[in-house]
Amino acid sequence: MSYKLKLVLVITILLTITFSLGASIIIYRTYQQSFEREEKEAVESLQRVRGIIGIVADGNEEFDDESIIEMMKKLESEGESSDIYMLYKDEAVLYSSGQASKDVDIKKIKNGIKGDDDIYVYYKKEKKSIRYIVCSSCLTVENNKYYLCFIKDAEHIYEMRRSMLRIYRNSFLVIVFVTIITTWIVSSIMVRPLSKLAKATNAIADGNYSYRSNIKRLDEIGGLSQDFDRMAESMEENVELLEEAAREKDRFMGAFTHELKTPMTSIIGYSELLMTQELSDEDKEDALDYIHSEAKRLENLSLKLLQLFVMDKDKVELAKCSPMEITKDIVEHLRPGLKEAGIDISLKTEKGYALLEQDLVRTLIINLIDNSRKAIEGNGHIEVEQSMTEDGTIIAISDDGKGMPEEAIKKVTEAFYRVDKARSRAQGGAGLGLSIVAKIIELHNGSLDIQSELGKGTRIEVTLRGGRINE
Repeated sequence: MSYKLKLVLVITILLTITFSLGASIIIYRTYQQSFEREEKEAVESLQRVRGIIGIVADGNEEFDDESIIEMMKKLESEGESSDIYMLYKDEAVLYSSGQASKDVDIKKIKNGIKGDDDIYVYYKKEKKSIRYIVCSSCLTVENNKYYLCFIKDAEHIYEMRRSMLRIYRNSFLVIVFVTIITTWIVSSIMVRPLSKLAKATNAIADGNYSYRSNIKRLDEIGGLSQDFDRMAESMEENVELLEEAAREKDRFMGAFTHELKTPMTSIIGYSELLMTQELSDEDKEDALDYIHSEAKRLENLSLKLLQLFVMDKDKVELAKCSPMEITKDIVEHLRPGLKEAGIDISLKTEKGYALLEQDLVRTLIINLIDNSRKAIEGNGHIEVEQSMTEDGTIIAISDDGKGMPEEAIKKVTEAFYRVDKARSRAQGGAGLGLSIVAKIIELHNGSLDIQSELGKGTRIEVTLRGGRINE
């Protein structure tokens, strides 16, 4: 089904539903108000007749059945021709002015009237339609109980409703016809630019990302054209990003190959030396130590890469944890080793609970403290701070090490990047620590802030926004 035909059908259906609903509500409300008005007039007419009879009866001691009947005839002649008056004495009919009297149920009237001042109203139906409005009341004169009825014909209300329905039906057909013609013409004008958009789509599908539709209109089609052109621009940018990602992948593989090549070359060289040469015990021990240290470097590199791979693939399930307890436990375990290296470590914490992945957060803190340790030459100080926020926790690591240049701060989270390559390799680093930290922060919807100055030290502040649990 074409867009133009869909547009015509949708607008026609919406108009049909709206018009039908609105007209139905108006007709129904008018119908109900007409019945309410007729019922009110019937009650007022009954009260008027009842009041006149009561006044005349109080001033006339010879007032009898014939007097009431004569008065009913006189009142009937003054009313509308369609109105019907009836008078009962007990259950006997004393007076009736129309054919509807045979359908009146006097027993129902007597049961419905609760007292002399009560007015009972009910509807007489014919073929599921209300034909008459029957109002009745009890009147006591000279110890005689009379039942006065006023019957109002409601046929004109149904005739009014039928007339309104005829007007509605004719108006509806005209409006639908005009709507279909008008919508068809307007939609034909609206969809003309779509062929131009289709041409632009085919051009981009063929690889011409510079093609633009350039449709200048102040409507939805014009907006669609602008969005399409922005999409084409975004696709061009994404292609460039993909090319950059491919280049980054190549750089990563080059760095990874280099990291593997250096220890592997050393291991192979020293192992061949051990197999082919007669060495002294001291030289053998040095060679084995070097093979062992390079093997540990390869093991560390493998574990780091495995961590990055797992965090890229797995979904993290956050659980209730105490950041204070995690931080305190890590610092206490690392303190003896740092002390032997001449590094003092201090800790400030805040109580609270947050939603975290405990093992990943431990890895994050250990990597940050390890980076600070490597940045300190000789004696130094590391300060660890942990505090709570509304949506998680903040962990900050400060050191008084050698610091980093400004251009290095933007690259430290890249895999295999090292500020001081020679020193990092000598210390067993692979340049993956902050890459892992950045990934852990991302999994916790957090952020990373690095402040560093050469010769003065570095402060790394990590904000984890997994959520806070108040207790």
